[in-house]
Amino acid sequence: MAPPAPAPPPPSLQEATRKATVAWQDDLQSLFNHAKDRFPDVVWELYPDEDDKGKGGDEVWGHKAIVYARAPPSFQARYFSFKSPAISSPTPYSPSPATLAGQSSLSLGLDLTPSRSPSPFRGPSPSPSGAPNALLRIPTYINPILFSNELEYLYTGKGLGEAFEFLFDSTESREEGDSDESRTDKLRKDLVFMWRSRLYSDVRITLEGNFSSTNHESATAIFSSHRFILVSRSPYFRTRLLTWPGALAKSNEPQTLSLPSPPFTPASLFFTLGFMYAGTLIFSHRTFDLDTAFHIMRSATYLSVDTLYDEIQARIVQEMMHGLFHAFLEFSEYERITGGKWGIGGCRCRQCARRAPRVLEFASQDDVKNQHLDRGARRALVGLFGEGWATPEFSKLPQKVRDSLLKGLAKRTTPMNIFALIFSAGHGMEKLKNVIEAWADTSRDMIVAARRLMDQVLCDQVEECFEQPEWLEVMEGDGVGFDDADRVAMVMEAVLRGLSEKNAAMVYQTLVSSILLRPHATETDQTMLSSTSHVRVQVEDTRVDVLRWLRKKWMGVRQTGGFDKLEGWALKEISGGVHDKTKSVASTSSGATVQGALKRKNSNDTIKETAKRAGKQNGSALPESRLKTPRLDESLPLSPRGATLDIGIACVISSKRARFKAFARYIGEVEGEAGPWVGVEVPVDDTWPDEKLEGRQWNDGSWGGIRYFQLGSGSEFDYGDGRAVRRRKFDWASQKDRGVKREGDQLSMDRVKRFRSASPTASDVSTSESRGLFVRPQQVLYVVDAVGMDL
Repeated sequence: MAPPAPAPPPPSLQEATRKATVAWQDDLQSLFNHAKDRFPDVVWELYPDEDDKGKGGDEVWGHKAIVYARAPPSFQARYFSFKSPAISSPTPYSPSPATLAGQSSLSLGLDLTPSRSPSPFRGPSPSPSGAPNALLRIPTYINPILFSNELEYLYTGKGLGEAFEFLFDSTESREEGDSDESRTDKLRKDLVFMWRSRLYSDVRITLEGNFSSTNHESATAIFSSHRFILVSRSPYFRTRLLTWPGALAKSNEPQTLSLPSPPFTPASLFFTLGFMYAGTLIFSHRTFDLDTAFHIMRSATYLSVDTLYDEIQARIVQEMMHGLFHAFLEFSEYERITGGKWGIGGCRCRQCARRAPRVLEFASQDDVKNQHLDRGARRALVGLFGEGWATPEFSKLPQKVRDSLLKGLAKRTTPMNIFALIFSAGHGMEKLKNVIEAWADTSRDMIVAARRLMDQVLCDQVEECFEQPEWLEVMEGDGVGFDDADRVAMVMEAVLRGLSEKNAAMVYQTLVSSILLRPHATETDQTMLSSTSHVRVQVEDTRVDVLRWLRKKWMGVRQTGGFDKLEGWALKEISGGVHDKTKSVASTSSGATVQGALKRKNSNDTIKETAKRAGKQNGSALPESRLKTPRLDESLPLSPRGATLDIGIACVISSKRARFKAFARYIGEVEGEAGPWVGVEVPVDDTWPDEKLEGRQWNDGSWGGIRYFQLGSGSEFDYGDGRAVRRRKFDWASQKDRGVKREGDQLSMDRVKRFRSASPTASDVSTSESRGLFVRPQQVLYVVDAVGMDL
């Protein structure tokens, strides 16, 4: 079975107005054809001549309001000759017993002065009929077919056209235009005049409620209308006036209908009734705001007027929301035209930023559930990230809705969009910087949460990100753009925020290779960034910060494989910064090694590495790009000539510059070095100053290709269940204020176990990590209770 065809998209504004006009004309044609069944108040008895009167002529049914609003004086004089009283009220609704003070018709702004008919040949207008159902019979001597065609023109504006205007000498009308469009426009004006002048109105529509933001008292709004228009234009009114029992019960006074509020408001009902008479919402010089548009859409649903629903929906999308990020397009089509690019699918003005949350909230309500407005509003709010989220309207959205928008933004957080998103996040935070209202905290938290995702993508996919056109444009201009300095600062801050043990090493390599050392496009011996470029200064500062970060976290980086994919030169450079000797050794295809200068000058605290010259191929040195970097976690050959201690012995290391706590893990000789050495495992945390870290030959327990001890190997404790617990904890802080433990003091079993276990590892102590170091025996102070020493 074939899948069902997708539903067609809603009509655009142009198509919606065209369909509304066609439906309006069809309804008027139906009104003329079925005038006898739709509350007629006049019937013409047609005879070919006076001699045929009384022989049962043809009857043509109609409505007095249509004739007075549309027919020229000559037509009225010929077929509608009787005197009528002058118009008593031009307003579209009757006086209300509880109208708001100082306002007319509930602030709809209607002109209270008598209105002239837009028709240039209309005669005096009658007042609303006191007896709505009083039927007027007029005998007329004319060909029935000709008269019927003339009357049809009054109802629909079609048929005779120029012939009608010629027959009744409506020269002024011809001056307005002879096209069908001008006749349609004149028909709209005549019918709106008929409604607003209450010509023979026979029904009143009432609304009760509080319609003012300043006056909280209940008020009643009353609108006058014509039953024949209502039943012709709305299925709801057709059912209520023609089908329901008692619809025709009161025949001597205008019928009254009550509508609920909400969904109706005086403003929305005004435009709804005007649409029924004119076939468009543009029938008056008055306009409506977004809230009124929402009420009009609800009114259209309540009255089952589909064309009104389509037109108001199109006007919300195209006029009020400037397209609403192509709300009517399916996802696949939207992706095709935007190419997955963020922020280019719609308008990002302040008006749209404030209205988009309201549209989303309205579209998701139970009595609306409009998927097109919902989809467009969500796209808009994702596209408005940044300053568009720094609004009270956005902060008032439910948390669940905000979280869904955050997920939508995460899908757009790709290398192609990363810089535009980072800049927008910065602008949003800047907008909220001086805002102290409570709503600003909500917006700020949402922007920070989104920015966290962007920082992660930037660092995880750093190579691809820094090849994007937005960044290359900044580099090619050498940062001379008006806001390039601020933009580079935002990007470098994002780099530092997004660092992790898995990506930090690659971030360092990319900063150097893709930015600092990127060659110039034309001058190949020069870098793209000049030596005086402020971009170079900002990136160089960030490079130093990343290297400092790696210096403190290198053990975790090694364990997560952060160094595995680095090129040889980058691995060598980083190893020089963090003093990790194991990373300075890179093997070539011929088995030679590259010298690693890791020895700090004028220091004999640690051993020195015996360097070998780089191998040569065909008499020339191999380029670094040909070097094959070994994995940091691969096993090293040979065996040590000494004793490896599976259980570390707590001790204190003394050097010229500082003292620090450690665990002795190896005692013996070191390959290629003279004399005895002690391999120790040193717990290092974030409190170590840089001068204490620098200049030491840190390692991971191996040296010169030989493994002497394992960091964090642990001790085994058997608790009776056959399971070996390889976890070691060392709580320095708990003993900070205690003195050295004297001989004879008793230790608890827990503390004895703690001292007899090996040193802590990075996985056990979240703020510290273990590093290996080789020192001379005279630098080691074997203190049984070294844990309690206050260094």
